[in-house]
Amino acid sequence: MYSLGILGLGKMGGSILEGVTNAKLYENSDIMFYTLGDEEQKKYKSMGYALAKNEKDLFSNCKTILLAIKPQMFQDALEYAKGIDFSNCCVITIAAGIAINYVEKYFSNATVVRVMPNTPALIKMAAATICTNRKNDLYQNAKRIFESIGSVTEIEESQMNDTLPLNGSMPAYLYLFAKAFIDSAKKYNISEESAKELCCNAIIGSANMILESKDSIDVLIDNVCSKGGTTIEGLNELYDNEFEKAIAKCYDACVRRAYELNK
Repeated sequence: MYSLGILGLGKMGGSILEGVTNAKLYENSDIMFYTLGDEEQKKYKSMGYALAKNEKDLFSNCKTILLAIKPQMFQDALEYAKGIDFSNCCVITIAAGIAINYVEKYFSNATVVRVMPNTPALIKMAAATICTNRKNDLYQNAKRIFESIGSVTEIEESQMNDTLPLNGSMPAYLYLFAKAFIDSAKKYNISEESAKELCCNAIIGSANMILESKDSIDVLIDNVCSKGGTTIEGLNELYDNEFEKAIAKCYDACVRRAYELNK
């Protein structure tokens, strides 16, 4: 019996595999995988991971199973789980819109863990939300898998869609925010490289201030501003153009679409 089985080794599946290997959660020989790509099969076999014959072989021989495939692939792939008893096994899904009760229909008696990581998993700085149908040792082990690629926040499954703008979609929104400032800097003959370095390091430092400071965000904003100064002048433009209202609309639209896709 393999400790971990991974179905699908795209960017996210590959990042998670690298994370658990680097964190030494498992030996390479304790991990089985299945993916369709010939090049990927050769690559991961050469690294000492076991290649399953097919989905059923993977499902039948792994204690913890990570479903790292796209939502549209679930129905066909999960048919191979029927007829297998998954008592004392854990099944992890990272696909948007795939609910725990959907997975339970195929993986009989399994501990099912639903996770929403985000793309900074590629650099081991993911912000993942996690929920489960059973809080047991198998669930704790699943948490450790995702802690190997970043931070993990426990939530109720009913909050999965509602938190999506805060982690799953946040990178895109933050990239746009940074791009707008970097593009504006070019008007002042500041090189893109310098603008990118300044902007991104300021964002990283400011984000850490939010996490580590005992002050509220409103106080942190005030600490940067001085009456009649440059910062407040820029903030007033954001307020006048209803920046916060636009963000609220963005959040609502993201959540609304998530519920639409769940249907």
